[in-house]
Amino acid sequence: MTARATDDHAHSDQWAETSRCRVSAARRFGAFTALELVAPAVAARASPGQFVMVTVPGGGFLLRRPLSLFTVHRDRAGLLVEARGAGSERLAGLEVGETVDLAGPLGSAFPTQGVASALLVGGGIGCAPLQYLADELTAAGAAVTAAFGFRDLRAARAAGAFSIEHLWVACEDGAVGRRGTVMDVITELDAPAGTVVYACGPAALIGAVHRWALDKGLRAYASLEAHMACGSGSCHGCVVDTTRGKLRVCSDGPVFALEDLQP
Repeated sequence: MTARATDDHAHSDQWAETSRCRVSAARRFGAFTALELVAPAVAARASPGQFVMVTVPGGGFLLRRPLSLFTVHRDRAGLLVEARGAGSERLAGLEVGETVDLAGPLGSAFPTQGVASALLVGGGIGCAPLQYLADELTAAGAAVTAAFGFRDLRAARAAGAFSIEHLWVACEDGAVGRRGTVMDVITELDAPAGTVVYACGPAALIGAVHRWALDKGLRAYASLEAHMACGSGSCHGCVVDTTRGKLRVCSDGPVFALEDLQP
């Protein structure tokens, strides 16, 4: 598997060969499935924040699905799948021994060098890339705190897939953890000077974290959610406005410094 991207944002198309990967484990949490796949080519090149384009097995599914890398251990890559439509339901229903095609890793990664204290903020299925990030930061000796927000019990079942020591959960209907939003949680957490904030989730969450981090004077990064048809930057279907002009989430991101985004 090879992946390539240029440094020129105007021509940052990226390519990745496809690897056929076998499912080695599948853990289910309501509508969510944590898949572990034997994917040595992907795992060898991956970094937290990157994603893969997944081909849905069976007929009738023309577009691949973009999924964040949930975990990476040795030659295994993990994906967290939420069953929403027919394609994602097929992926969420994969069993041990089945195979699936992955193209990647693709996209930009979270900067982690020199981070001593980190706050990870996620919402819904957007929490998925934060497990891999937490694993990498913890292994490097950083102090990691995570705060996840969910709408209701159905969505909050995803939290069972995570293994982060200091994890706070908020649920809007009060079914799990604190009643309220994830912003209600992080405003009460201690974020010492020098803490780096990482966020992933809906646009409203990214905007709220942006304003909060700006007020605190903290460096912050976000992984943006977007509908992707190609994952390579060629279709220009996931363009966002930034302080550096119009950029593509799949090939110029998905990770951006929050200072480059509109609050």
